[in-house]
Amino acid sequence: MSRRHRSPHERKPEPRDMKRLLTAGFVSTVLCMGLVPAASADTVGHDISRWQGTINVSALGSFVIVKAGGSDIGYYYTDPMYVRNAKAVRATGKQLGHYYYNGYADPTAAANSFVNGLVSYQPGDPLVYDAEESRFVSPAKVQAWVQQVRSRLGADANVYVYMSSSVTRAYNWSSVAASGVKLWVANYGSNNGTYHGSPSVAYWDKWLIHQYTSVGRVSGYNGSLDTNLARSGAFGNGSTTSTVPVPTPVVATVPHGTYSGYPVAQTQRLLNAKGYQLAVDDYYGPGTRAAVRDYQSRHGLEVDGYAGPITQASLSGNPAVAARSYTVARGDTLSRIGAKTGVPWTTIANLNGIRAPYLIYPGQTLKLTGSSTVASSSRRYTIRRGDTLSSIARRLGTTTSRLVALNGIGNPNRIYTGHTLNY
Repeated sequence: MSRRHRSPHERKPEPRDMKRLLTAGFVSTVLCMGLVPAASADTVGHDISRWQGTINVSALGSFVIVKAGGSDIGYYYTDPMYVRNAKAVRATGKQLGHYYYNGYADPTAAANSFVNGLVSYQPGDPLVYDAEESRFVSPAKVQAWVQQVRSRLGADANVYVYMSSSVTRAYNWSSVAASGVKLWVANYGSNNGTYHGSPSVAYWDKWLIHQYTSVGRVSGYNGSLDTNLARSGAFGNGSTTSTVPVPTPVVATVPHGTYSGYPVAQTQRLLNAKGYQLAVDDYYGPGTRAAVRDYQSRHGLEVDGYAGPITQASLSGNPAVAARSYTVARGDTLSRIGAKTGVPWTTIANLNGIRAPYLIYPGQTLKLTGSSTVASSSRRYTIRRGDTLSSIARRLGTTTSRLVALNGIGNPNRIYTGHTLNY
């Protein structure tokens, strides 16, 4: 899932957390030996997705949270390893959770697709809205997703939201917390594989699951794993093991007609004029998104797959037509402005020197193009497996804040192997 780091504002472990710290450190050591810890008030487990391949789930911790799918690529999809992983975890007798990676899709429709696709579900399994795709994060969207899941599975469904400890402070989550949505928080500390203490969170009284490292190890798997500590009460007790019955199938939604404020057919025709071979069908499907990303990569644009004003201007051969500024309206957020303009909110924040908690005000004029408030750099670094921003910064003799600013990184705790960073 994510790359998380402690912020300067997060507290050190309190005395009552020391027993948990020592226990979790011991359990992590046991896991590295390939053993599963005995059940206790606090238990250690992992979260997995397609990126771990056909991993032996028997070697994992006492619980496993598996990726069911998401909509961050423009439409709802099922993780290709979900069915296999969910059934394998359930067969071992370990506790099972299911998570959905947020994104483009309408949250109510996304919740329906998530529920429709659940495999080996038991009442009490954590059902998680993974609030990582920053351009689509908002308390309202989380609430809409949660409400629909509850309407389908019951008001007592064990619903969570996943986010970094910094994101718990970046939005007003009071309504989400008050509605009984539990918190799975990500905070990695020094990210050395051992438990580093309880992170501080806003709006929630406590977290129930803490993803404390992305470099956990288990016997028999040659790679790093997201590792979590779960408190008592994180899981419920269910009795059914069949897939949830669904009354009405929901078809995955691919953007149609207009996307990022522009007619999809227009985008497809402009891309075809540049040598691509797309069907002009007015659907912003995987082929169109892939062509946009390829074009952006070849022309020095931000590679995000969204054909907003800057990409449209480049495609049309008239960069001057791209909107250069935006005036903040009442009720706007950076993510909402990003959706309106087609410019990633992280880029807007970087261009205008806006930092957490990302406050803006009505009437404020924001730059949508131009230079960042931090000087650019021609030096490049390619992210390797196991890297974090902090380890990269140490290796290159720079700071994480500079890497974030130079690269328009919205979530400094999430980076990808193979991506290139300016430094």
